[in-house]
Amino acid sequence: MREVMVPRIDMATVLADAPLSTALETFLASGYSRLPILGKNVDDIVGVLYLKDVARILSKDPASLETTSVSAKSRKPTFVPESMPVDDLLRQMQKSATHIAIVVDEYGGVAGLVTMEDVIEEIVGDIADEYDREVPEVEELADGQLRVSAKFSLFDLGERFGLELEDEDVDTVGGMLSKLLGKLPAKDDSATFSGLTLKADRLEGRPKRLITVIVEPNQELLEARAAFEGEN
Repeated sequence: MREVMVPRIDMATVLADAPLSTALETFLASGYSRLPILGKNVDDIVGVLYLKDVARILSKDPASLETTSVSAKSRKPTFVPESMPVDDLLRQMQKSATHIAIVVDEYGGVAGLVTMEDVIEEIVGDIADEYDREVPEVEELADGQLRVSAKFSLFDLGERFGLELEDEDVDTVGGMLSKLLGKLPAKDDSATFSGLTLKADRLEGRPKRLITVIVEPNQELLEARAAFEGEN
């Protein structure tokens, strides 16, 4: 857990009784999209504030940012033990649709925080340079399939298939497959995302790291496109 955790000393936080305008300044200064909300001190985390909730108010009633407290837009925090394995943490975060969790040490104090993005990056791992040199970003296969590097971006993959692909937590094809599976992919593990089937292809190293992914449009997407082309 420590490998993926933001230590408590490095956490960007906001006080529960602060106005949302102060929280917005903290969001902009830190670059984060979610902030733990503090009660009395850093060991008293009473909620989580999402930037999108503040942005919604900013667009509708900017003046209320000065009069609305952070606690009014608080979401329930998720706490996890520092000893929890990363794979288990990802499954729990996916099951509860949680994007940020507060890590608690053996004494009940706050050790830090962890985000789903950090967990997925840890599970997928960085592909070694030696593998990068061997693997082309995209290789066209038969029947409309592509073999792509696990590091290939979702945006670029979408361009290939005429789709808009994006996700709040991951930017790469390998990261998306790991997120959908909730674990480090094994050979031939597959999942569907926005009309595409992603299948784990090549794995290397110890532990096994995903190197390439086979991507193909699923039947539903093919039928939808055929129907659209028939109408035109």
